[in-house]
Amino acid sequence: MIFTALPDEQRNINMIREVRGGDYVIVRMTPTMIAKNNLDANALLRDLLEKAGIVNYEELENGHEHKVSSIAVFIQKNKTTSVKMNFYRVTNSRGDRRFSIETIKRKMHDKEVCEGDLLYFATYRDIDGNSRIFMINLTSNTPSKEQIISAVGMDKISQKFEEIKPRLVEILDGSWFDNSKGEGPKDPKDVGDTLESLLLVETNNRHDADLDGLIEIKAKASKTLDTLFTLRPRFEGTTIATVEPSDKSRVSAFTRFYGYESESHPNSNSLYITIGSKEAPQNTQGFYLEVDEENSVVNLMRQSSSNKSEVTAFWTFEDLKKQLEDKHPSTLWVRANERTVGNMVQFQYTEIEFSRAPQFMTFLALIKTGVITYDWRGYTTKTGKYTGKNHGNAWRIRPKSKSDLFGEISIVDLTK
Repeated sequence: MIFTALPDEQRNINMIREVRGGDYVIVRMTPTMIAKNNLDANALLRDLLEKAGIVNYEELENGHEHKVSSIAVFIQKNKTTSVKMNFYRVTNSRGDRRFSIETIKRKMHDKEVCEGDLLYFATYRDIDGNSRIFMINLTSNTPSKEQIISAVGMDKISQKFEEIKPRLVEILDGSWFDNSKGEGPKDPKDVGDTLESLLLVETNNRHDADLDGLIEIKAKASKTLDTLFTLRPRFEGTTIATVEPSDKSRVSAFTRFYGYESESHPNSNSLYITIGSKEAPQNTQGFYLEVDEENSVVNLMRQSSSNKSEVTAFWTFEDLKKQLEDKHPSTLWVRANERTVGNMVQFQYTEIEFSRAPQFMTFLALIKTGVITYDWRGYTTKTGKYTGKNHGNAWRIRPKSKSDLFGEISIVDLTK
């Protein structure tokens, strides 16, 4: 059964997630649920509980006597109590997965949980490091943000955001800031590097999020696509693997082999292209992306002039999922203006959007539709030692589609 939040309930969900991100499950209470106290443990709830180490339904034997119990925290308006939850499998041929909330009828009598109410379930770690469940009624008696923090605290991402919030307020006061690298022509990455310097973040090429692996910073002063992450493909079994035995040189070999005559670099081949789905390849070199679900890879395909297609490189689902999740546990998407005064480029940071963890299956779906693309950006010499530059081949997304990938994009209100 799929439960949908009403507008007021969705606002409460958004409020909760400002301080406690991560997975959650919502359940709409029906008269039968309350009368029998025998609730369906759907796949989302089972996955939530298993990830937290609270219960694995697949390891339970059938029968209520084999139940696993856990004490949950029920956070209400001006009141926080403990409630026992039982997780079990029914004694039938299917071993249906169920759970119960003790004293649910009393809670209905006290109007703490009523028919039609939408309940929110999530997990956290208590001060002893134990995984526990917390429960909130999204329809009535909903606690404030401060009451939630008092009961279960903030998650690490929210803590980090609160830590940098005063500095963000100062940065977004309308001031213009000099390019952190000094005078001279602007590079596309300067707007982000300057913001990171203002936040005292050491500029580096780390594989996880910029701020302690918790918050990624993405800033731009243009209407271009948003960069998600960089990740070189694999080449095993491809033409490039045959041409270049050394794996560390294969990105350069790819540019040399498939590139075109460089207009800016003598005796060099360049490859500056955007690669989309087969239906919208976005380049004239014959490259396109193919999601191969059967083999759990995304292939970088090339169609020749004779209409023959070959796999030129590929990424495994595992590699892509890890990089996407490592780079974007949460993200600040910062908009900026730019101007040049004398020989100094300056940036003015104007607005911040915030997102939390992306959905990998959506990532794959957006590749199929051409919304997420891959940029190959570099040049190298035609022969001999590879001499040139790779600008960081990157996965990118249309700005308006970020909400599809991340579920929700919110404008950060720094006045609170």
